[in-house]
Amino acid sequence: MRRDGSPSTLREALVRGRRELTLYLAAGAVYVAVGVAVPELLFAWAAAVGYLLLVVVAVPFVVRRLRQ
Repeated sequence: MRRDGSPSTLREALVRGRRELTLYLAAGAVYVAVGVAVPELLFAWAAAVGYLLLVVVAVPFVVRRLRQ
């Protein structure tokens, strides 16, 4: 990892991209499952934006902090 936070090797960049893709796919699958169970949540775009922000940004941040 370089000082600016960018990956220093291609392998590191690919691993980072794969993790991010997995995170977005998992967030989407859970959102669809919740939408099937509670369809009213799919109509609230603000709830969808909040969910995505929480799952893709906040949860990984908290997990990284707890691991340190």
